[in-house]
Amino acid sequence: MSEFDFGARRASEFRQRGFWALFAERHPEERALMARRGPWFWQRGLPDFALVVSMYVAPAQNHVGVFFGRNEKLGATEAWTRLRPFKAAIEDRLGLRPEQRSEGLGINSLWRVNCFAEDNWPAMADWLVTEASRIERAVVEVLGDEARS
Repeated sequence: MSEFDFGARRASEFRQRGFWALFAERHPEERALMARRGPWFWQRGLPDFALVVSMYVAPAQNHVGVFFGRNEKLGATEAWTRLRPFKAAIEDRLGLRPEQRSEGLGINSLWRVNCFAEDNWPAMADWLVTEASRIERAVVEVLGDEARS
């Protein structure tokens, strides 16, 4: 074991309430945009497009990420299927490197980070909001271009 290998940790050990409290404190504007919240995610609604951008923490996998989630209340269903024709255009606007994506999450972005290190939490919260905003802008630009065509 190296000096930097702290061993596997379980997600249940992550203080998710503390993280999301810090997230809300650093980004109070997200409360007004919130569509839904759970222990591991915060959804920002895009009602004009019937979409939600899900910001999530995956502590056991050592990453945080952003992807299009599901929210039936907002009509945000089948997002991956609906966005598939625009995926390349959206991803081109985002300019993500391969290591910033997960193939199993549709259009997404992730950051590998030690979620258990609480001194990382401010940067994690800021990154989630920045990435959610970048993804939202890319979708609005692409789908807006399509609507004007």
